[in-house]
Amino acid sequence: MMQKKTAALALALTLGLSGTALAAPAADALAAEKPVEMDISARIAAIEAQQKELTAQLEALKAENSKLKAEKADTDKKVDAVKELQERVKLYGFVRASWDKDTARNQGNAWDNEKTNSRYYLNLMADLKVNDQWTGHFQSETNQRFAHSTAQGADRKLDKQDGTIQRVWISGNLKNGLQVNAGRRWTPLGMQFSLLGCSTSGVDVSYPITKQGLRLGAFYYAMAEYDNADFSLWGPTISGPLGHNFDINLAYAKLNIGKNAQVNNFWTGGKQANPFGNRAFVVSAATNVAKNLRLTADYVQTNHEAAAGQNDDNRAYLARLDYKWTNPSVPHSFSAYLRYHDIQAHGNVWADDAWGSILKDSRGWTIGFKYVPWKNIEWETLYQRSNCNMSNPGNTFRRNLIRTQLDYHF
Repeated sequence: MMQKKTAALALALTLGLSGTALAAPAADALAAEKPVEMDISARIAAIEAQQKELTAQLEALKAENSKLKAEKADTDKKVDAVKELQERVKLYGFVRASWDKDTARNQGNAWDNEKTNSRYYLNLMADLKVNDQWTGHFQSETNQRFAHSTAQGADRKLDKQDGTIQRVWISGNLKNGLQVNAGRRWTPLGMQFSLLGCSTSGVDVSYPITKQGLRLGAFYYAMAEYDNADFSLWGPTISGPLGHNFDINLAYAKLNIGKNAQVNNFWTGGKQANPFGNRAFVVSAATNVAKNLRLTADYVQTNHEAAAGQNDDNRAYLARLDYKWTNPSVPHSFSAYLRYHDIQAHGNVWADDAWGSILKDSRGWTIGFKYVPWKNIEWETLYQRSNCNMSNPGNTFRRNLIRTQLDYHF
């Protein structure tokens, strides 16, 4: 009996334990389902919130991108405008510091103050591009002499320390090869500016007549910036290469005043006899006589006629021999030159005096050199020995000129 009761109790315990074991997994699963669902929902909510935040950030980035693109486009326009302005407007020139010793100053000449080259000088020029064919220009010169006054009387006729824009002109290079210059500018006639080398107001044109570049032209110039020069001149020109190694510059000028007319006298305010006639011509040429050696020569003649028994003194001769050439952008480049001049009292119309180093009514020699010690800095030194006032034997004097100067190009 005891064995039967023991077996029944064991069976009951077994069945009870088995039921508990079978029921427990189902209950655990039901209890675990709710936390899992809550976790997924939370994650979805978090992702959606993050998505909204990213969407807002994306919109902000898109707006910032659009703003940056607009700013870039505006900057590109400004850069293009600056580039266009740089292409259309070019400023250049040089600043000069110079000193000279000139015995001609002791002669009491009316142009005494002009002969001094002890000065600081600014030459400012600009090219203003209009289009592919036309360009505007201006030039401003400022002289600040530091050794001698430029005043000449109460009206300071020789005072040029103004720094204004003295010259304005336009130039055209047309598609058919025609070149045009019109306005007030510094104009030369002759390779060494021997017939004319001064400021004029007028126009000149030229057209190529050979494939090598020889040009046929014409000009009309009225004198400018000079109180004692109230005349104009016009005529034809031929300039450019003639053959492989020979350049020419020919010009003929007709003045609009009579050969024996009375013209203004700068110093007295009255009248004086026409000092250069009313017709003149220049023949100038240049050739390379050897490697790095170039010879330039000018001959000028006017139709001035002196009184009976006096010399006409109406010719000018200039010759220059250059050895090599300087380039301000190439340090240590150098050149040397030897120059001869014989300019009679009435031998040109209004020629350049090379900063006072070549005087009218004088004959002599000049030797000089140029050297570029540093980029865009050019040094020149010259010495001249000449006879001046040749047409006035009682007043002839020997001139010794030493000049040195530094040009700072920009």
